[in-house]
Parts: sequence; structure tokens; C-alpha cells
Amino acid sequence: MICNLLRFISLSITLAIFSILAFFIYIYQIEPQWIEFKNIELNLPNLSQEFDGWKIVQVSDIHLSQWMTKKRLENIVNLINKQTPDIVVLTGDFFSHNRTYSHRIDRTPISYINKNLSFVKRIIRKTGLYKSDFEERSLKKDKQTLTKTLSQLKPRYQSFSVLGNHDYGTDVNLVEQGLKDANIINLKNDVYTIKQNNENLNIVGIDDVMFRKDNLNLILEKLPKTGVNILLVHEPDFATKSADTDRFEVQLSGHSHGGQVSIPFLGTPFLPPYGEIYVDGLYKVKNMIQYTNRGVGMAYPYIRFNCRPEITIFTLHHN
Repeated sequence: MICNLLRFISLSITLAIFSILAFFIYIYQIEPQWIEFKNIELNLPNLSQEFDGWKIVQVSDIHLSQWMTKKRLENIVNLINKQTPDIVVLTGDFFSHNRTYSHRIDRTPISYINKNLSFVKRIIRKTGLYKSDFEERSLKKDKQTLTKTLSQLKPRYQSFSVLGNHDYGTDVNLVEQGLKDANIINLKNDVYTIKQNNENLNIVGIDDVMFRKDNLNLILEKLPKTGVNILLVHEPDFATKSADTDRFEVQLSGHSHGGQVSIPFLGTPFLPPYGEIYVDGLYKVKNMIQYTNRGVGMAYPYIRFNCRPEITIFTLHHN
């Protein structure tokens, strides 16, 4: 009887250990690389027939880091090209900086990371055994990686981008130069109008909200009077402002990573500022469609659970 009990306990412990190991392998190695392709049909009443059927592929939050290597990013670019996009849009956070949430560009503190930084990590940092990615990485090499990989994007028309908070938290000049060298049009509170037979499709880019670089009034002054307006902005919660203008049919964002960890019945325990309302997926905000992409990269720690990385394919339809 005692022997059977001991065998049962031993088996239970062994299964528990293997289950824990399998769980950690999954959240660190499997799900972060298991990219989901989401196909979204956008029916836009004001869309000209000239743009009916156009395909926009969105990728967000690349976060070049020890995890997001050149090889991984090249694979993502190949996956994007296989979708045969007319337009590629990249909605911010090309570089990665672990302290972005604790300091804005004007050094104003943000409490988010301070509240959630683990006690153990704080102790390790005190000993000098831990260094952030920002301290260890060469941002100049990240710029070269960004240019070499993103220059391989092959949309039928053009690639567009906006900047994110991590870009301003590292070296925004390197990010901008990397995007320019990759032939990507970076929209900083600007509008790019695509014309087909005198019909307009307006791609609009708001600069980063968290670092207070956004200028919605300037955008509204620049907007053409005709055409569908598709807004790119890194932080999704900007939709509360952009929808109020009633000038944008669609807003595409990233930033939240979908929370990276989504616990069944409990939701997402960790969300960044300006990414707490429109966390993941499709929303209707007044008359505007808001979409939040979960991103392909990660902020530290490099784990995902129940929140796969995402490439989104939007097909535009004249309704």
C-alpha cells in the first residue's frame, strides 16, 4: 500500500515537472514564433471603385532585440511579401528599450514599469549582474538590420510607417534614417495621397502620442476634402480623439501587443499606457473602425501566452 502511494506521488511530481517545463517552453519558444495571419474585410462606403480590392498588410512592434534577430525579421518580411500587398503599413516600435515606460523624452516619470518591475529584477540590477537590452545592444547595428530587412518589402505600391514610443526612447534619428534607407515613407503628422484616375486614398500618419509628438490639428489642416482617410498611429487609445473628428474611416494601431499574456477568464494583466482601452483586434469607435495589431515582436520579458504575434491583411471594398 505504501509502495503504491509512493509510486503515485513520484508519478504526480514527475508529471507536474514536465508540465511546468512544457509550459515554459511554449511561452518562451513556441507561441512567440507562431505568427497568426488575420484577414479583415473592410467595407468602406466612401471608397472609390479604383481602390476596391486593394490589400493593406499591417505589421507592428518589431522590437529589434536579442530575441528579434535579423533572421527572424527576414522571415517576417518574406511572410508579408507572400501576401502580395498593395500597401504595407508599419505602426511603430522598430527599436526596443526596456526603460521607455519609466522615462519620456522630457524625463517625466511614468509609473507603469516601476509598479510592475519585479522585486527580484530590481535586486539583480543593484548587484550589477543585469543590464538592459538598451545598454547591451548597438543601436547602429539595429539600424543596419532594419534597413537591410525592410528594404526587401515588395508592396505593389508603397510602404508607410509611423514611429512608436520605443523609437523615441532609444535613438529616433537612427530609426528614421533606417526607414528612409529602406524606401519606407515615414509619416510624422503628415498625409500621403495615393491617386488613381483622380480618386484619392489618403494614408495619414500621427506621430507618437506617448512622447507628445502628435499634432491632430495639423493633420486636419492637411487632409484633402475627398477620399477615404486611413489613419496610422502607434497608440490605439488615440481613437477616442481621432473618432471625434469624424474624418477618418479607419485607424490602424499597435503598441499593446495584445497584452502579450492573456489569461483565460482574467484577461490581460499588463497593458501599457494608451493601450488599455482598444487592446486587441477590431472595434467600432463612433463612425470609425479601429484595429489594434498584436505585433510581431515583444517587450521584455520575451514571452507570449494566449496572445500570438500577428500579421494583419486588410482587403478594401467599395460598399
